[in-house]
Amino acid sequence: MSRRAKITAIIVMLTLCSLAGAWLFMYGKNMKSSADRGPAETAEAQSGNGQEDDEPLATVFCTSDYQYEPGHEIPEETLRSILNEVNEDGVLPDAAIFCGDYTNDDTLYDYQMSPDDSIDEIKGIMKEDAPLAEEKDMIFVQGNHDALSGSISESGLHEYDDYLVYVLNTEDDFPWCQGTASGSYDKVEEASEELRTCLQDLISKGETRPVIIAGHVPLHYTARTSSRHSTGDNLYSSLMFDAVNDAGSGLDIIYLFGHDHSKGWDSYAGGGSVFMPKGERILIPAYGDGSTTDSFDEEKLAFTYMNAGYTGYYNNGESDEISEDEELTASVIEIYKNRIVITRYDADGEHALRADGRADPYKGGIDEGLIGPEYYSSRMESPAEIRRTAAN
Repeated sequence: MSRRAKITAIIVMLTLCSLAGAWLFMYGKNMKSSADRGPAETAEAQSGNGQEDDEPLATVFCTSDYQYEPGHEIPEETLRSILNEVNEDGVLPDAAIFCGDYTNDDTLYDYQMSPDDSIDEIKGIMKEDAPLAEEKDMIFVQGNHDALSGSISESGLHEYDDYLVYVLNTEDDFPWCQGTASGSYDKVEEASEELRTCLQDLISKGETRPVIIAGHVPLHYTARTSSRHSTGDNLYSSLMFDAVNDAGSGLDIIYLFGHDHSKGWDSYAGGGSVFMPKGERILIPAYGDGSTTDSFDEEKLAFTYMNAGYTGYYNNGESDEISEDEELTASVIEIYKNRIVITRYDADGEHALRADGRADPYKGGIDEGLIGPEYYSSRMESPAEIRRTAAN
């Protein structure tokens, strides 16, 4: 073989070896990356035509009941502390939902107080501590203390690039004191039919964006709805529940609420931290002819249901007994291409999505014999990852 041929052969061999080494290096790197992600995350990354799901499309900060109560924390300080922990965790909200009650007065609780000053204060805090969340991307739901001012977001559907928000304002859509307030049934019936029509239209159009339903009044049963109290608080919530649940097979839905941060109403469901994933059991009031009900129906959730968090106060009313979870919290919903991640935060960092349930200590045990231990919740840590089904 000539000298030139030998040199050519050596160059070819070296080139082939170099290419093989590069291929082995990249293969090993990809295998390591897959191992680091773990089985669930790897499956998510592989499901999007080879595109990894590392960065959220939207990050929504959620909380409720920004109300000062003497003897409790200052809401501004609580909100700032929680936002600081969110930021320290490397999470940067670019949108926000506040689920009502920006004012507080023991005698003014029927849509009488202007929320404007408190909402302006919240906007200022968000501008400083969550600067990516512009005002146009903030939702402010009306609570039962709040007048329906220009600061309150419009009822109905709000569309964003990567998710939708459906607002249920309290006075006209889903009121409190449903058992005693005149015209409540008609309001809930009309609002629930409007919601049903909207959700079914979204399904028929092939909508794949997650839908966050933001209200103030919850859907689930508590002693607040019973004859042991007086208001029949969410007596007709089954109308709203059916509208949402019937759409759960075609849409990725998260229902957010506030309101139940006093008198330990939600003690059986987790106290200050209530979270019920799709597929779990929920208790829904079974209304009759009266203004309250001591009956409920067990239903299977076809959507995710949770309280947004409370940044004002949480207490048990007349009771000095401590609930399982009285921490003030907020939640962050991160929307990815193929999944949704929900994390709850308090002023010290990540917080459980749901606490262990127990009897409500209000008035010496107001729900004793009404809601039994078989319905008590079990603790669930943050975060929860929900696979998006409508998008796939």
